[in-house]
Amino acid sequence: MTKNQQIVAKMGGGSLALFLSLSLGQQASATTLVSNLPPTTTSLPDGGTVSSNIWGGSSFTTGSGSYGYTLNSVTLRFAQITSATPPNNLFVRLYNDNSGNPGSEITSFTFTNPGSITTTTANNIFTLTTPQTLAANTTFWLVAGSGSGQYVWALTDSVDQTGEPGWSIGNNSARFSPNGGGSWTPYIANAFQFSVNGTVNTPPPPPTNIPEPGSVVALLGLGGLGLASRLKKLSTRA
Repeated sequence: MTKNQQIVAKMGGGSLALFLSLSLGQQASATTLVSNLPPTTTSLPDGGTVSSNIWGGSSFTTGSGSYGYTLNSVTLRFAQITSATPPNNLFVRLYNDNSGNPGSEITSFTFTNPGSITTTTANNIFTLTTPQTLAANTTFWLVAGSGSGQYVWALTDSVDQTGEPGWSIGNNSARFSPNGGGSWTPYIANAFQFSVNGTVNTPPPPPTNIPEPGSVVALLGLGGLGLASRLKKLSTRA
């Protein structure tokens, strides 16, 4: 018997059913939670500069899902202006909200796709090593900066967006920091262009009420004793 088989055998029917229901109940397909990426139109030809000292940020607010959400990745629309050493030396971080500006860092993303950030504006994917749980009805910020090199994060003056019910990208939430996150100033634009990707958390199904093997054995044992006693009485009468 393998180790996994031994674990399953020790768990018993009811525990196994509970384990499976909890494991399967949280699984959901990844989706775009909110986005203002093209085909959202914009009349702004340029974006906001991002470098070692100049950081950019834009906010989003989660929906009212009872069990919250899980954040897996974000897609930002970027272009590289000057070379960086090492290449792709651009960071993206998740911050909480502090009175309408980025507050404290929660976690950071890793650049995963495409292979490098191009010199023309394109979508770039940044992924979390460990998915992050997001509470419902809460505002967060995406903040981008660079260790070296200079980049442009596309801006939009449109309020158009798509996504899950209740989710939104903050109108007039584009911010820049001239001192590496020390202070924040509004851009004259609606928002930076990005999407937030993850899952809507769902409740686990109730466990199936399956009796433990020990209980079944006990019931069979009692039944066997009763049968033996009855047979003994019949043989005595005979």
